Order: sequence, then structure tokens, then C-alpha cells
Amino acid sequence: METLGQPFRAEFDERGLATILDAPPAESTPVQPGDPPPRTAEQIAADEQFQRVVDFQGRVSDDVAELSRRLEREERGNYVTVYYDNEGDPSVVFQFLRDGPETLRKYTQHPRFFAENVRWSMEQLQADARWMWETFREDRVLRSTGTGGGNQVTAEISVAAEEFRALVARKGVTIPESVELQFRAPPVVPLVNPPVPAARDEAVPAAVAPHIRIFPRHDRPAGPVNAIGSRVKVVLKDGCFRAADRDNSLVLFPFGANLFVDSESYLAFGDEEVPGYARVGETVQFMGSVNEVTEPELVDPIRAACGPGKVIKVEGLESAAARSEQQVSDGEVNAMRWLRDSYGLDEAQARRAYAWLEQRQAGRRQTGPDGVLMPPIGASMVIMSPPSPVMDPAICPPGSSLSFGLCRTPEGYLRPIPEWLAEFLEQDR
Repeated sequence: METLGQPFRAEFDERGLATILDAPPAESTPVQPGDPPPRTAEQIAADEQFQRVVDFQGRVSDDVAELSRRLEREERGNYVTVYYDNEGDPSVVFQFLRDGPETLRKYTQHPRFFAENVRWSMEQLQADARWMWETFREDRVLRSTGTGGGNQVTAEISVAAEEFRALVARKGVTIPESVELQFRAPPVVPLVNPPVPAARDEAVPAAVAPHIRIFPRHDRPAGPVNAIGSRVKVVLKDGCFRAADRDNSLVLFPFGANLFVDSESYLAFGDEEVPGYARVGETVQFMGSVNEVTEPELVDPIRAACGPGKVIKVEGLESAAARSEQQVSDGEVNAMRWLRDSYGLDEAQARRAYAWLEQRQAGRRQTGPDGVLMPPIGASMVIMSPPSPVMDPAICPPGSSLSFGLCRTPEGYLRPIPEWLAEFLEQDR
């Protein structure tokens, strides 16, 4: 509800604190993806190299796994691990602490299996990675650690090198020799950077600050998140941001989030110039799980401003409604392109095929176990379903041949065509 004389649409109490329980999504026109540019010589070469790697690994993966298990049994204390070297002519590299080439020759003569001597055992690398987390977990300066073919632990640090080294000195510890510190991932953040009240927060517009208690953001970039989509309805109650569909938990926003008032006087997240921004009072969508936040330096300022309660973090602030519209648009555009590029339909024919399939799918809704009709499987999902791989060239239809695991015509079109497309073409004559 809009209140005269106030900077944005909301209900305001006698103290001026705002409440926003619902807001309509901002108008958003889906961005139409353009046709991909012609592939460069470098991209074509990369595709060819990728296929060489896939073919090579497909041929040797069983042998590699069996040999690795044998080395773990018979060369315990010497054998470390194995990795694929995908540069140039693909190969497999087995790592040993000593006498690598001589040791490997006792077990295989494969021309693309190589050995190298390394300094650290896998147990040592794993122990050093654990030490890094145990030593610096409470400081929240580690984004990630990993081990790879380089026989070292890579530790990605989220604060400046000077601050991290000062922290190491204060702790009186020594970084293990196997650990390589990486500071190159921007943005670098201060070691101590807790949420502050709205009145002192540069991310809160001056006209908005008197009406909210705090706009808390995480003080570190997110780093890797779970590859799942999540949704949270973010509302404002008495000047505090809460998740209406998560037991009214208090909300911690992602690093770098900001507030603004859009052209229709709705309080919103992000930037009005960026399509798909979310307003306070609607559902946001993001990649990653919805996790509880417990670090005192993050939750204490929120609870000091808003009272006790569970705090959860949202990893992104895109409008779920706008994202859904964009996904529908993207699905249709990509499906049309697939019909043209993969089956040889012209533009008009592809549009007729899409409309015909969409209508057919709408009439094929299934009933769930609870007796409720389930949403239909859309045309774009049916069209984009990948064809089954082909292993035997003899089963390719006449006029096509096996190419990278699929039957294709000389023009590159997939064969056989799907049953639904054959049915459409039969009636589209």
C-alpha cells in the first residue's frame, strides 16, 4: 500500500518502520537469445580435442580403474593417485612417491600410461587440507580447498594477502608446504566486515534507511553452492527482512546486495536497469540451498536489531516470476533452433511443429498418486530431450551414418526423427 509522503509503498507504524508483505513483480520482457555466432577455428579445435579425450577415456577408463585398485593394494605407501592429462594426445598419469616409471612398468606396458614421482602422499594432502579448515574455519577466510594432478593443496583465500598473512602470524602457525595459497579471486573483502544498522549502511538509500532496522549482507562472496534451485518469499515486517515461507526466519542477504526504490515506488533489490530484479514482498529465486546462518559476527547484529530468531541466507535476489517467464521464452527459442538445426525444418514449419506439440502435450496430463492433475510436459522439454546414443552404425537409417554417437545425414541432421515429429510431418503435408 502506498502512503502519501513516504519514499516507497509500504505500511508504516508510528515509529516509521515499514512492513511489506506482498508486492507484484515488476514488468519484465524476456530477453530473446540471439543465434549463436559462427564457431571459430579455436572452438572447433577445442571440440575436436574434447572428443579425442572422451573417446580415449571411454577406451581406457575400466583399465585405469582396475590398475589403480591394484596399485593401491600392492604399492601401498608408494602409489599416490591417478589423473587424466587431457592436453595434446590424451594420456593417463599415475603418481608415485618414488621410482614411478620403474614401478608402473611392472604392471602395464600401455603406451599412453605414464608415471611421475611426486613429493606428497594423498593422505598428507588430505591432512593438510583438513588442517587449513580446522585452523581457519572460524575466521571464514577460506573459500575452498582442493587437490589435483599438481600434487598440492590449492587454498582459495577471500581476504587480501596482507590480511591473511597477518592472521597467520597472530595465530602463530605455519602453512604446510603442500598448500598453495590463491588470492586472485575477486572481490577481496576485509577480514572483519559485519552487518551494520541501516542508518550507517551505504547500500541503503538515505530515504529508505529510517524505515528499516538493518539490511544485513554476508561479508564474504558465496563461493561454490549446491547445484539446486531454491525460492524464498522475502518480506519486510516492522523494519526487518524475513522469509515468509520459511517460518518467518530472519534473512541474511548475499554479499554485494543493495536496495533501491523503483520507478513505481516499490522497494526492490539490485538495479532497475537490470531485467528480472525482485521487489521486497515477492519470491526470489537463486542457485544453492537455503541454510541457517550461525556465525555470531553475522547473526548477532541482526538479532540486536530485530530480536531473537533463526537466520537463513538467500544466495540470490532474482525475481522468481521474471525467471519463470525467461525460462519459458528461452525454452521456446532453443526448441525452435533445435528443430531447424537438428532436423532440417524451416522457420515456419518449426513454429507449426512447436504449436502442434504444445497442444498435444496439453491434452496428455497425468494424474499424480494423490489424484491431482500434474502439469503437462511442455513442448520445449519434449523437443530438447536428447536422443539415445547409437553404438552400432548398422542401425543408422538409410541416408545417415554414425557420427559422434548419433546417426546424421550428410547435412548433419539427426536420424531417425522422433515419433512425435514423424506424426506431425505426416499431417502437415
